[in-house]
Amino acid sequence: MKKETKKENKLGFFVLILCLLLCFISVGYALWQQVFKGSKVNELDTATLILTLDETTSNGISLLNSIPVTDKKGQTFTPYTFKVRNSGTTDANYRLLIVNDTKKHNDDSCNDKKLQWDNIKYSLSKNEEAATTALLSDTAGVLNMGKLGVGQTDSYRLKLWIKSEAGNEIMNQHFHGLIRVEAIQGDQALPN
Repeated sequence: MKKETKKENKLGFFVLILCLLLCFISVGYALWQQVFKGSKVNELDTATLILTLDETTSNGISLLNSIPVTDKKGQTFTPYTFKVRNSGTTDANYRLLIVNDTKKHNDDSCNDKKLQWDNIKYSLSKNEEAATTALLSDTAGVLNMGKLGVGQTDSYRLKLWIKSEAGNEIMNQHFHGLIRVEAIQGDQALPN
């Protein structure tokens, strides 16, 4: 009789565990299927950021067969002219850079003749302001940074030349460049 009681106890315990397991699974499934609705309204404001680079100089930015000249002489060169226009719906912080035109270097097969930036000087004027002059290597190609409001346009004049202190090692070297604009909404800062 004691063996039957132990069997019944084990069977009862097993049935109890099985019932509890089924209850947990049922309650878990019911909670998982539950849908909660909120009454909070989420709002999202958007704006468009459209900066246009308009280059009026069609022959590109290049230094070919150039010789070292003084800053005074470099300032007399014909400038590359271009405009940056904000036709979006938000102000923009922007960075204006000059970068190597690798496609042009490849097309001209002159990758091994790239003129180093520490030999290139530039002069940049914005909106008829006084021009700033520097070595391209000193600014890492960053020509200007600014903020452009909706509907505003900044006009630029860029002149490039080889610094007068450059030695004969620059002979037969080339520079092909592109203007690049990086921008972000006016309430944010450009990453470094």
